[in-house]
Amino acid sequence: MPQIYTHPSPSQSVISLSDGDEEENNLFASGELAVASPAAWYSRLHHVQTVVHIPPHSPASRLPPEILINILKHLSSPRDIHSTLLVSPSWCECSVELLWHKPSIPDFNTLIKIMQVLSREEPTFTYAQFIRRLNFISVGSEMSDSIFGRLAPCTRLERLTLVGCSNLSDDVISRTVPGFPSLVAIDLSGVDSVTDRTIFAVADSCRKLQGINLLGCKRVSSASILALADKCSLLRRVKLSGVVDLTDEPVSALAIKGSLLLEIDLNGCKKLSDRAVRDIWTHSHNMREMRLSNCVELTDLAFPAPQNIRDLPPGPNPFPPFTRLPPSDLPPLRLSRPLEHLRMLDLTSCSKITDDAVEGIVSASPRLRNLVLSKCGQLTDRAIESICLLGKHLHYLHLGHASSITDRSVKTLARSCTRLRYIDLASECLLSIIVILLILLAKTVIS
Repeated sequence: MPQIYTHPSPSQSVISLSDGDEEENNLFASGELAVASPAAWYSRLHHVQTVVHIPPHSPASRLPPEILINILKHLSSPRDIHSTLLVSPSWCECSVELLWHKPSIPDFNTLIKIMQVLSREEPTFTYAQFIRRLNFISVGSEMSDSIFGRLAPCTRLERLTLVGCSNLSDDVISRTVPGFPSLVAIDLSGVDSVTDRTIFAVADSCRKLQGINLLGCKRVSSASILALADKCSLLRRVKLSGVVDLTDEPVSALAIKGSLLLEIDLNGCKKLSDRAVRDIWTHSHNMREMRLSNCVELTDLAFPAPQNIRDLPPGPNPFPPFTRLPPSDLPPLRLSRPLEHLRMLDLTSCSKITDDAVEGIVSASPRLRNLVLSKCGQLTDRAIESICLLGKHLHYLHLGHASSITDRSVKTLARSCTRLRYIDLASECLLSIIVILLILLAKTVIS
């Protein structure tokens, strides 16, 4: 197979998850293009020497391919990248992979055209090997098993988004995904046919996996999530909202074995108890976002204990009516180090938590930006006073249906959290609370 560049660069392609992506909330966001060397022609027949219209001594004709590729990476428009394909065979080799790295699929007709190119017996280039990211969110309802099965040659695929592809069967997904060993992120939101079979296939084949979204995959059980925790040690973002059969064991395994875990979403996992959440607080020191909404069994013991609660000595408690701990074999949670990176905590409808839990949370995560305590009906002014300690770090606060909060604590909140951008007090609270808050915030802005 002839090559224009007889000495390709020794530099290797890097994974497309750049450092910048690690700072994003969405693991499926775009990052640096993973192209480091010119593309190879599929066969000798396609490599036709043509007259290059660039002068022989032009600087562009002497550019090493690595430099040219890095220049072309700055072209954001696919139309512009396509234009560079037509300059010369050497430019074509350097730009074709950039064009196919993340093909845009705005409609079903575009998808069909892409599949036709991938199905050719002798394509100009090995296009399937160029594809690193595929997002089918725009054609989710039209995706079928026959189309998805044709993606098997895309063995370098790193990110796959199948949001809303409800027509795909678990059988086809479980047979196709093992062909993507470099997969970094997969989003199966709304694919309700997914079962443990697919998740086991992902765990066995995709050891580089860093993000998975199983929103609404109600047929997935704890067994396959446990396999993910055991085999995918690089997991950073795990979204299990709506996995109703999830129990403590896989969540604890994710926390203990996943030292890189940044985000976990356990919304609606009603079988979780205090033990699993305690393991998250204890082991996930890099955690940034924790969503525990509608985990209705959680109590204060799931969270770090406030400083004023002392551990009870072993043996029976001689003063059970006066202790603040509910009957349990779990001691108050003491952390060896705070969660300095935690920025978002959602405890919507965790109705069993009290002011003690909020006090412990604030002491263990002093830089919270977004705190959601909607429908936590046992909270009082003491919880708000604890939240005030977050000061300038707090930007968003949700307190809907916290009917025991009064004007006094809200005044203190407005004075303490000077960078507060949004607050939700939708409940049975007196209107004067909202009025006072608005006045105090206005005075803060003016001053």
